Amino acid sequence: MYKFKVLLIVLLLSGCSTSSNLNRLSEDSAKTARYNESIGQPQAAQRAREASAKYKKESKEDKAFIADLLWWLISDN
Repeated sequence: MYKFKVLLIVLLLSGCSTSSNLNRLSEDSAKTARYNESIGQPQAAQRAREASAKYKKESKEDKAFIADLLWWLISDN
């Protein structure tokens, strides 16, 4: 169990985000894009939309799923 916890800590410190974190970042970026568009900043809105799409795509990758799974296993013990 000790090795498993060490592995989880290493994964989390290496930048592995959970899908829920990435989904929240995606939603926040989409809100930012809508706001920037409403105040007449189309270039900033486009960058925010691109970031939102990137976070959404990353949330569906295996790396995020593995982080979710490991977090679930650790938190139950």
